[in-house]
Amino acid sequence: MLEAGVDGIVNKIDPGEPTEINLYDLNEEERESMGIKVLPTSLWEAYHSLEEDPLILNALGSHVSEKFLELKYKEWDEYRVQVFGYEQRKYLDI
Repeated sequence: MLEAGVDGIVNKIDPGEPTEINLYDLNEEERESMGIKVLPTSLWEAYHSLEEDPLILNALGSHVSEKFLELKYKEWDEYRVQVFGYEQRKYLDI
């Protein structure tokens, strides 16, 4: 967070106006018109977003970021093959 804050100060990035409304009440068009971006909706998307963020990768350093992503993709592979309770209840009774 410190790296992002410093980057914002150095590059004079305008954080925009504060938003005090419930963003979940807005549809996609309304969010876009306000310039509000959506965060990744899954771990998979978050990992890919991290890979594409030079600020965070630079803050972590190349060795740490490479190892972190390597471990996270391994963790994702372990997670994605699990059969969860919802799936068991929905499909195994058939």
